[in-house]
Amino acid sequence: MSWLTHLRTIVIALSAFTLCCGLVTQMLARALGYAPELGAPLLDLSGLHLYAPFSFLSWSLAWASAAPSLLPLSLCLAIVCALAAYAVAIGFAKLEPISFAEPSPWRDLASWRDLRHCGLLRDEGLALGAVRCHAWAKHRTIRSDTRACVFLGQSAHTDDAVLGALGSWAGTLVLVDGRRKLSERLGRQGVLRFAPGRSDGVSINPLLAIRGGLHAWDDARQLAGALLASTHAVPQTAIDAFALLMLDQLLRAPLDARTLAGLRRRLIDPTTLVAELCGRWAAQPKTDAAPAMWEMLRVARAQRVEPDQALADLARIDLALANFADARLVSSTSAHDLNWAQFVSSATPQTLVLSLEKIGAPAAPLVQALLAQLTTHHSSASEASDLIVAIEADAARLLAVQQGNVMPIDSHANVLIQTADITHAERLVGMSGSACPIVAIGPQRDAGAQGLTERAGRCVVFEPMPHAIRRWRDLLLPAWMKHEMERLPMAVLKSASPSEAFLVTPGQKTARMRVIVGGGATSFMAPTASAPHDWSAPPVDSVHLPEAPAADAHSLVRPGPAATKLRRMLARTATKPATKGARSQ
Repeated sequence: MSWLTHLRTIVIALSAFTLCCGLVTQMLARALGYAPELGAPLLDLSGLHLYAPFSFLSWSLAWASAAPSLLPLSLCLAIVCALAAYAVAIGFAKLEPISFAEPSPWRDLASWRDLRHCGLLRDEGLALGAVRCHAWAKHRTIRSDTRACVFLGQSAHTDDAVLGALGSWAGTLVLVDGRRKLSERLGRQGVLRFAPGRSDGVSINPLLAIRGGLHAWDDARQLAGALLASTHAVPQTAIDAFALLMLDQLLRAPLDARTLAGLRRRLIDPTTLVAELCGRWAAQPKTDAAPAMWEMLRVARAQRVEPDQALADLARIDLALANFADARLVSSTSAHDLNWAQFVSSATPQTLVLSLEKIGAPAAPLVQALLAQLTTHHSSASEASDLIVAIEADAARLLAVQQGNVMPIDSHANVLIQTADITHAERLVGMSGSACPIVAIGPQRDAGAQGLTERAGRCVVFEPMPHAIRRWRDLLLPAWMKHEMERLPMAVLKSASPSEAFLVTPGQKTARMRVIVGGGATSFMAPTASAPHDWSAPPVDSVHLPEAPAADAHSLVRPGPAATKLRRMLARTATKPATKGARSQ
């Protein structure tokens, strides 16, 4: 605390003591009827006589012989005034200490008027930080309604800001957590946790989340693309083959086999699997059949023409499902305890935590697929609350290393990314230099500081001519030099305090803020019954598909690069009569 702070406290205490003594003097003068014996007032305003603040003490001494009791009373009143001044000084001592203003290393920051004009001081939206107009004003929360926002900095410095932003979010929240620290301190009630490897989490089966009817084929291709995103250069034929395999599993397999682990078991003999799919979906469905039937027929015929490509696609699918050799992933996807449609359209805001704590990178493609299904159901829901997908720093690092960089999140959902490396955010949300705001908290790394400096831009400043000889006329008509400089230098970002934050917004000036402190208690719960869904029922009797011949079903066909036996099997299957497909349920 500097000497200026002590001087401020002393001045406030003396001012309060003088004010209290002045009130006592005026009350005593009024009680005596402003007698002439009181002396001349300092100010006379139409009958209102104002005396010196400490006049009641001089009056008590002068009239001590005539009124002996007045002197002790005046001393007691003086002591009361001193105690009141002391209490006022204690209250004002809680203000921030005063220090000499240092030369500002940055230029042209956003002012209070700029923040209000840009709509950052609204009452709703995502909380980014806190600002205030002056030292006596209260903090105001900066909120933004942008689609994506990045909290950049070390996790120890950004955790409070992220918790404060998520704690003030009034809509539905989905948190992808990789180290459990944020989810344990999340101040929301009724939190669902999807955590492979833990017994207190819910199970989510992505296959049973595929909608029926008109959306079946699109949902299957979306799930296939998300799971195949971890492989290199995914062709469209592989996505179509994966979608065909998923829908065939939902239509034909028993209940306990309608899982991703069940799909992986079918890939043990890819040659027989291709022959089975092509033979089953060779017949043309009815004209009023679901669109998925026609797409499955198209893919099956393409596999019949190019069996070598079909085998390569199945090998890629088998590689994508290799993570389901882990028993923890198999257990967490064996049931479907969460219905996405009910989750996004609930009247009360819901909270879901997708945890990568126990497994890590192997569960990243599964989490990416779940996010894709979530946003699809949210965008198609007629009455859905505001949704935000928050990605914690460790989870962002695991998701960013996947081959599918951009997260499958549509324009109806908001995204919050906590990261220490700005390149992770660029990969996940596909942002460019003018895409989304960045909140830089605490000291930054060299790469992050350089990127933020470039995003903040440059500003025009005027400075005196260097090495100029000062003359008397320069005091009246000084010479200024115009040049550009960085609005937010790297040195400021690298040496920032842990509670200091800078908001770098595209098209706006940089705003200097304080970190919002968050926290609270979290209760995790898991539903006891599985969520109802179209694909959770046994296969309906109305779906009659051609069965493979008995002789061909028991014959062992070994896979090979030439696929000669596969072509022979496809030729035999094509000569068999097959019934037409029926409407998909």
